[in-house]
Amino acid sequence: MAEQKTCTRCGGAFGCGRNDAACWCSALPPLPATALDELKDCYCPRCLADIAAAHAAPTTPRPHTTDA
Repeated sequence: MAEQKTCTRCGGAFGCGRNDAACWCSALPPLPATALDELKDCYCPRCLADIAAAHAAPTTPRPHTTDA
């Protein structure tokens, strides 16, 4: 059964399934260690998805210019 937690980002209540056979967060892409504050607890599905999306967003390459 999912443990009831409070999101460290938005303060919303959610069910954390880290002790279940499969947690909803396992469906998200892995994040770099720098993406999350390891001193904080869990994030709700919406906030964790927002964090994952921000780290998955492609960066816009700078246009290549040549000085001729």
